[in-house]
Amino acid sequence: MDLSLKLSNVPKDKKSDFLRKKLRELRLLYKVDMLTDRHKNIVSLSSATLRLARNFFKCQTAALLFTDKEARHRQFYLALGLETDASGNDINLHLKELMHKTVGTGDSADIVNRDSEASAELTDYILASFSVSDRLCGALMIGNREKPWDEEDLHYLRSIISQVDNGLEHAFLNQKYQRSRKLIAREARKLSFVYEISLSLGKDEDFSSLCCRILESAMQLVDVNRCSFMRYDADTDELRTEFAIGIPFVKSQLTLKLGQGLAGAALKEGRAILSSRGSSDLRFIPFNKGPEDFPSIVNLACLPLIVEGQPMGVLNFSSTDPSYSVTPDELAALEVVTHLIALAWQKQRLYQVSIKDELTGMYSFRFFKQRLQDEMNRANRYESLLSIVMFDIDHFKMFNDSYGHLAGNFVLREFAAILDDSIRTGIDIAARFGGEEFVLILPGTPESGAVLVAERIRTLVENRSMEYDGQSLKVNVSGGIRQFLPGMSLDDFIQNADQALYVAKESGRNQTKGFSTLPDTIPLPS
Repeated sequence: MDLSLKLSNVPKDKKSDFLRKKLRELRLLYKVDMLTDRHKNIVSLSSATLRLARNFFKCQTAALLFTDKEARHRQFYLALGLETDASGNDINLHLKELMHKTVGTGDSADIVNRDSEASAELTDYILASFSVSDRLCGALMIGNREKPWDEEDLHYLRSIISQVDNGLEHAFLNQKYQRSRKLIAREARKLSFVYEISLSLGKDEDFSSLCCRILESAMQLVDVNRCSFMRYDADTDELRTEFAIGIPFVKSQLTLKLGQGLAGAALKEGRAILSSRGSSDLRFIPFNKGPEDFPSIVNLACLPLIVEGQPMGVLNFSSTDPSYSVTPDELAALEVVTHLIALAWQKQRLYQVSIKDELTGMYSFRFFKQRLQDEMNRANRYESLLSIVMFDIDHFKMFNDSYGHLAGNFVLREFAAILDDSIRTGIDIAARFGGEEFVLILPGTPESGAVLVAERIRTLVENRSMEYDGQSLKVNVSGGIRQFLPGMSLDDFIQNADQALYVAKESGRNQTKGFSTLPDTIPLPS
């Protein structure tokens, strides 16, 4: 029976049956209308609609495809009553492609009671496509029942579509809006994070301090509760924990070979690894545990740091909260963090280049003056001791004339290495003053202590035989020492040490002089 006819056009003997079927259609429309009022989410609305269709038509299978014609990846697909067939093929893939073929053609429909296109799992179906706007369209399918399909079934199916299409459009657009809103919020957090960290990049901080601050902010960005940085040493081919956040550092020590564990694999492959199994992952290698027991890691993201094409290390972000996991979207946000840390490292490297002497690796004269002023200010404020030692390689011009400038450069590097080995790491500062002159800053040291340091270095140089190009080279050095006095200016402090050095050289060289031992009348260095 054609249910689209007007009642006046229906034969008298069929009007009763016609009205009964129209009443059934109205009840169906009412139920669909109730669904669209109750369900505003596209998943719940589609699921409820498909369950209603299966009950109404007494069939096994129902499927819905809703898509954007201009952007096919923006689509929604749901099927009920379909599983994998006996040969292991996913019927959903076949059905989805089948629906895509007819979607967007307006009022077209197919009734297939013996289907040769699909598999044995889908023997019969009705497939109707529909459009709700210039871009949005869809298709609704019902199938697999004992009774053959007819035009009345197609009419009822179109009735469902006519009632649910606007609800689907609203739910689809609402889902798109919510997704965009979350994306904007995440991007806003990311931009705020990048802006905050970009301000930090302009500060004079060592790499570890700056890296720690970046990672502490990043942990808030993605809500992980643990983070660590493992630096790669190419000489030993090892990754070693440099610092950790969220767990005591002494208990987070871990050394891995390149390619070993999740972190080693991430660096070797040059790509981020997201492990949703965390410490249950077969590739996971736990850190060295102490006497305490720590919660298991349930989600782990390992991101390689590749700087200028070379492996630098790995960032590990993890969560011990079973209700939280690092998502692929958050993984993309963490990759921004790796770029920032790479920038921090490059900035630190450029900074080190700017304050280091290229030949010897010692701090430059400019950096020396800046640090000396800082130490003088500290000595003034806390009334602490401070001394400087100025060295000069004796007869260095004659040495260059005899052995050549390359040999002279070799001696400068060797003397710089002796100075570096002779000072307190993290306390004293060695710098190249200029030419063959070097200087030491010795905080907390009186002149008498500085003389001992200077004499030890002078003796080391005197007894050192430097092998260069088959030749055994020997040099001597002279030194001048000055202790800081409250209120002394930077220029006077340096000039006094230079005067003591001048006297040491004029007195025969290969010796050191303290300024306090000099005569009252001191000739100025030429």
